[in-house]
Amino acid sequence: MANKTISLDPKKSKRARTALYANPHAMAQDSAVKNYKISERTIRSIEEGKKVKLSTAENYCTIIGYGINELTKTLEDEDTTILEFDISDSQIFGSCGENLLKDWRSHYRNNDKPPWTDLDIVRGTEREMNICIKVSTLKPASHEQILHCASDYKSCSKSFLQDKSHSHGLGGEPKQVPYISHDLIWLLQSSIKPDETIVEKLEQIQKGLAEANFNSSEKVAYSADSMVRQLKTSSTIREQVNSLNNENQLRFMFGELSSECINTFTKKTLMQGDFEYSQIKRKVLMLCQNYVNLAHVKYRAWEVPKSTLND
Repeated sequence: MANKTISLDPKKSKRARTALYANPHAMAQDSAVKNYKISERTIRSIEEGKKVKLSTAENYCTIIGYGINELTKTLEDEDTTILEFDISDSQIFGSCGENLLKDWRSHYRNNDKPPWTDLDIVRGTEREMNICIKVSTLKPASHEQILHCASDYKSCSKSFLQDKSHSHGLGGEPKQVPYISHDLIWLLQSSIKPDETIVEKLEQIQKGLAEANFNSSEKVAYSADSMVRQLKTSSTIREQVNSLNNENQLRFMFGELSSECINTFTKKTLMQGDFEYSQIKRKVLMLCQNYVNLAHVKYRAWEVPKSTLND
């Protein structure tokens, strides 16, 4: 007969353990003295909400003086592992791509000065685009996903809009159009109160992603120096991410936000379907408690009205 497994509530378990033991290592050492030996690794697994043998969970509860029913998950507790995050008040995408501005400029002679200050092409596009509210689901990030965020730490990709209030600067030619860079988006669970050690670890991760982003843009690719720097940076990021998880019970959630973006200029309207458009995306890292399993992020995006001519 298979051994029965069970998962304890992460928050309740950790709260009960920290009242007696400062960390899992101290509890593991004391468990042998109390004849309920349990490893540090198992203690961390329990406090991450992972399933363990029923007998192991009972030993864990006994050591810290609780009944197993007091620390098991309930349906009500399960709901708290899903975060809801709303950033829809902020404009994180523009409606126009850089190709649209280049295409529009190509309709004029080189010596002409098109009325970019009026933002006619951007204003007209925004007027016909639909603004929608979307929801993206973030899931626990793997080390690889976190490392891959380096390419978007400072992204070369951007989209253009009319409103300067959400702009990261002015671009286009001659740099008069507000734009938004598709940089990596960082979010933080509101209940987290970072102490100095957490901030230091986050700074190391931020520095590592920035260095990896810089190294990836170097002209000399696949060099020995580049490889060594990449390995050192990856090792640093992994070390800090593991430390946040093991020592601070924090983890990163990862996901992507997307929007539609107009790429070509034409005198016809969007409703006539003669525009080319593409999907643009921004990566997201959210720092949260490691008992969180999912996070829903609500955000504002652009949507091209679909042509009805072929219906």
